[in-house]
Amino acid sequence: MTLDIINARVPSYQGLQNIHINDHGIIDAIAPKLETLPKLDTLPNPAILDVAGDWVSLGGVDLQINGGLGLAFTDVDFHHIPLLQEICQFLWHQGVDQFLPTLVTTSVEKIQRTLSVFAEFIPSQPYQTPSARILGVHLEGPFLNPQKRGAHPLEYLLPLNLENVKEVLGDYGDLVKIITIAPELESIGEVIPYLRSRNIIVSLGHSQATAEQAQRAFEDGASMVTHAFNAMPGLHHRKPGLLGAALVTPGVQCGLIADGQHVCS
Repeated sequence: MTLDIINARVPSYQGLQNIHINDHGIIDAIAPKLETLPKLDTLPNPAILDVAGDWVSLGGVDLQINGGLGLAFTDVDFHHIPLLQEICQFLWHQGVDQFLPTLVTTSVEKIQRTLSVFAEFIPSQPYQTPSARILGVHLEGPFLNPQKRGAHPLEYLLPLNLENVKEVLGDYGDLVKIITIAPELESIGEVIPYLRSRNIIVSLGHSQATAEQAQRAFEDGASMVTHAFNAMPGLHHRKPGLLGAALVTPGVQCGLIADGQHVCS
């Protein structure tokens, strides 16, 4: 069956658009006027869906979701698996197709237990249900600057060194896709190359790094900034800091908390 989705907002297009999906499920035309699409009376079993100005786009990929439906992902245990399934379905209805559950700073033992739950849950995710898929886990901590820790508990923050990183990852290094660190906590320069060798994306955040320290981290392989502008010094004309270094370094991606509160809407 063919389908025309009409009166849709589409990324990279100005104004409302009409979208034609052929009987193979492929979008083969996007046009501002309905009459420019294939004639409905020449198509088998045509259908029209008027979305009245809503967005039509690819599903979103959210790299930092700390919890949902009353559950903080840091607290996940095996009895939460049914609730994890509900969260995935809820996120799908919000337009999220894939995501990384994000664990905040806690004890190494609790991190390991939580990772073990996700290690069991992720391979069991059904492909056919309308549900967001978990790609892996984002560790936001415990290698954060105490002065920029925000809500992260001080007693569980750890020094940034290779021994502690290996202990936190344990047997679940392949499950961790992103880790947020404060690069100024390490002077040797061996942690970021090690994490990159494990195919873990290194994001800088909860940090007081100078521009020079941040630039060294980017040169070592860091490629992201966690919730830019938050839990780091603001941009200053004489002290550009982590934020300034990130904004002028090609290939570095800055995440934002797009709620209109953490950054201006």
